[in-house]
Amino acid sequence: MVYRLIFVFIFIACAYADDMKKLAIFNFQNQGIKTDAAQSIPEKIQEELRKIGSYEFLNSQNIKTIITEQRINREDCTDTCLVGVAKLAGADHALTGTLLFQDNLFTISAKLLDVVSGTAVQEISFETDDQNELLQFGLHYLAMGLAGKPLPQKNGGTKMYTVTLEAISISETDFFRSSFGEPYPVYIILTENGNLIWETHVGHLRGYRTLKESFVLALNAESIYELEIYDPGFQQDEMHYRITSPAGVWPFQENRHTLGEWSFIEVSQQLEPDMTYKPNKKIKK
Repeated sequence: MVYRLIFVFIFIACAYADDMKKLAIFNFQNQGIKTDAAQSIPEKIQEELRKIGSYEFLNSQNIKTIITEQRINREDCTDTCLVGVAKLAGADHALTGTLLFQDNLFTISAKLLDVVSGTAVQEISFETDDQNELLQFGLHYLAMGLAGKPLPQKNGGTKMYTVTLEAISISETDFFRSSFGEPYPVYIILTENGNLIWETHVGHLRGYRTLKESFVLALNAESIYELEIYDPGFQQDEMHYRITSPAGVWPFQENRHTLGEWSFIEVSQQLEPDMTYKPNKKIKK
């Protein structure tokens, strides 16, 4: 019975692998966007598609070797030409596209070609006035569309940040002790549109403490973020400190926030323009 189950599992796994389409990803034609940013596009789209799990990816070096051996000029290689290269590489589909900067707008267009028919299976574009959004959320948007998944909502300015809780100073004037004389732990949470996306606590100690706790999150232009610092043992609202920012602005943009009369928290942020977009995960309370 055990061997039979193992055999069935292997059979299913092999059948699933056979269903995976082999994809050859080519460099996108570039008009007006920085060369280093354009060169990273194939790798980043592959990373996004890998998350979705829709394709088996062909080795990019093998594709470059075929282009060299066939003496193909990539700039002059049309869709028919790319399909021919993809066929030689053993691909089912070929992915190509264009990058364009014109009239202060960044546009990325992607085309998925069927190797057998030579026709486009899927075409999708993303446009923004922010290059960072193009290289982060835009690639996530394209990958979802190319994989036939529901398109994520365009939010007009998604960027990835590393945000850091630098330090906190906790005064007993602002955070009380229990009836037994013990201080309660201080919790820090971050919400996006009321949904919990990050949390930590800093223990029972009072006074100034260096934290240096960092995490990576996506800043969405239309979302409301609120950083909450509170003592869970004392439920009065005046002991629950809320730092709310306007839509599309981090609470981490301002380096220091006052909590009550004597306490404060120090924070920082750093834009990560080369980081692949990843939506914030909601945490269940």
